[in-house]
Amino acid sequence: MRKWMIDLGGLAVILAAVMLVAPLTTRDQTTPGAAMLDRMNPLLPTHTVYVSTTTDHIEQTRNAHGGLDYRYRLTSYDRCGCPRRLLITVTDHPLAPTAYLKVRAKGQTVLGWHAVRYRQLPARVQAHLR
Repeated sequence: MRKWMIDLGGLAVILAAVMLVAPLTTRDQTTPGAAMLDRMNPLLPTHTVYVSTTTDHIEQTRNAHGGLDYRYRLTSYDRCGCPRRLLITVTDHPLAPTAYLKVRAKGQTVLGWHAVRYRQLPARVQAHLR
């Protein structure tokens, strides 16, 4: 019984260490694996970042429904102006070439986004997204 408790405690320590270290290793990794790892991490908070779609980094892939998925690898900025690379996937239609987006993210996982006007961006973000 005692060995079982020690093994369970060791497993809990290892799991906690992985959850604390994973966000450091997935930061700026625009891969589906990094997004999945961050999505499952209960210790990672959600945050709001802002991006501009003025980029040439667009990948088009066929989806299961016969349409196209558009993948954007963009540099996002939080309210303080700190950068972070994100992968945003849009189905069936590309984004406008000069759109500004307010994105809710959990680490590398994009939970949702919507278009905003330039004047709605925080001042520090405006300086980076001109």
